[in-house]
Amino acid sequence: MRDLFRLLGLYRRHVGWILLSMLVSLIATLANVGLMATSGWFITAMAAAGLAGVTMNYFTPAAIIRGLAILRTGGRYIDRVVGHEATLRLLSDTRTHLFAMMVPLAPAALDDLRSGDLLARLKADIDRLELTFLRLLSPLVVAVLTLAAVGLVLFLHDGLLSAGVLAVLAACGLLAPALAAVAAAGPGRTLTLRSADLRRLVVDDLSGLMPLMVVGAFVEHRNRLVETMASIVEIERRLARRAAFGQALGRLSGDLALIVALAVGVPLVAAGRMAGPDLAMAALLSLSAAEAFMGLPVAFLGVASTLASARRLFAILDREPPVIDCAAPKPMPEGCDISLDGVTLSYPGAIRPALENMTFDIPQGSRVALVGESGAGKSSVAALLARLRDPDAGEIRLGGTPTRELALADVRRTIGVVAQKPHLFTATLGDNLRLGRPSATDEELAAVIDVAGLSDFVARLPQGLATPVGVAGTTLSGGEARRVAIARVLLIDPDILVLDEPGEGLDPETEAAVLDRVLDRMAGRTVILITHARAALHRMDRVVELDAGRIVSNLPSSTV
Repeated sequence: MRDLFRLLGLYRRHVGWILLSMLVSLIATLANVGLMATSGWFITAMAAAGLAGVTMNYFTPAAIIRGLAILRTGGRYIDRVVGHEATLRLLSDTRTHLFAMMVPLAPAALDDLRSGDLLARLKADIDRLELTFLRLLSPLVVAVLTLAAVGLVLFLHDGLLSAGVLAVLAACGLLAPALAAVAAAGPGRTLTLRSADLRRLVVDDLSGLMPLMVVGAFVEHRNRLVETMASIVEIERRLARRAAFGQALGRLSGDLALIVALAVGVPLVAAGRMAGPDLAMAALLSLSAAEAFMGLPVAFLGVASTLASARRLFAILDREPPVIDCAAPKPMPEGCDISLDGVTLSYPGAIRPALENMTFDIPQGSRVALVGESGAGKSSVAALLARLRDPDAGEIRLGGTPTRELALADVRRTIGVVAQKPHLFTATLGDNLRLGRPSATDEELAAVIDVAGLSDFVARLPQGLATPVGVAGTTLSGGEARRVAIARVLLIDPDILVLDEPGEGLDPETEAAVLDRVLDRMAGRTVILITHARAALHRMDRVVELDAGRIVSNLPSSTV
């Protein structure tokens, strides 16, 4: 229940739309129930008046019937419009809120999640929350209020009649579907988890389809997808059977309520305590009231899967950001000297620290290379400098000021990082380049494209910068994607540039040419080169060699 209340708490901003949707739905439902009851009373009253040879005012009930018919038809249309508007607003707000919460977590606090899992949470899990309002909260409230209205009307005629009809409707329409939902809670939760697994597998397998086919692992992965889908279908089949049983009980509730109304009402009519037309009204009122419960069996069965999705979302919302922006940041210092003092960094679950008691200085305007084998800690230094993570111990200072005391935006604007695995969005080449600086002019864009060695490549594209790069840049080679990332960071014009393996995917000649142009553009500013290759070290001032998170040498490049 705590998760349900927390989920409903996300809807506070749209409480007006929620109440309006419930009101319209209630009016449409009561109009339908009232139409059936009034029509039954009117037809019976007219027949009784004809048999008795008396006249009666048929204009008023006829007008009421027409009004209720119009209200029912119009109300149902407006109910759909308002209900879906409220639901779409809720889903949009929830998705935006979750994405905004994920931004400070990335990438450090989301390392344990696959891209397919994140996609499933942003898309499928949030979409499933539609059940909470449109198919559960609103129908449940409307059903309870309809039950109360029907009970009140019947109570005005006879208390036993009201109690009997309410008992049948509540037992078959509310209690039985709720108990069935409790029994189906386990399969519902399993359905959510298996569906998330399926989406993760599809995303991962499609993104790695070519390597899977090359190494001959495609069939195995395909079989795993088929097995996962088969298990989901089986769970959905079980839930569908229970939903069908619940809907049958819901329809049975109307018939049973009609029988109870007649069983109690007929003796009342025989005893002269109830008029015949009133009995017809009570019978049809009881029968039509069951409509309010028709959607509840499916809604109740969906509660478990909806709450499972909510828990998956809350699991992200409850994560602590790895880096906290300073509430009262200091102004950026004039100098850009970098100092690492006793810096230690450990990753969750790691056997040893990624960096251990690391201390060294990078003067402003210098060119420093970080070298070492994979896992030596080079990329961890880059992550700390850009404040994607904060050290567990020690301190990093920029211009003499601890980076923790500076605004995140200022630090990341000053220190530009070309990551080892740069991400390209499913957009055009120009959009990806302008990501960090949308206001860049065409001349500025052309300049960084030339520095990154992409001029000839862009000129060959039929659409130029308007060319889509595909999902995650799949239409580009690794070297092209790396140079796009370099151009994108250069467009920000940072004071400090960190290049993490910039030559990956490039031939040695192209790598040397690109690096030369980058260093020329960054003349007078700091450049930190993270590399395995030693060919470019002659243009560095110092070479810092790392091993197992420690500095093993810090020498001028001329001596390396």
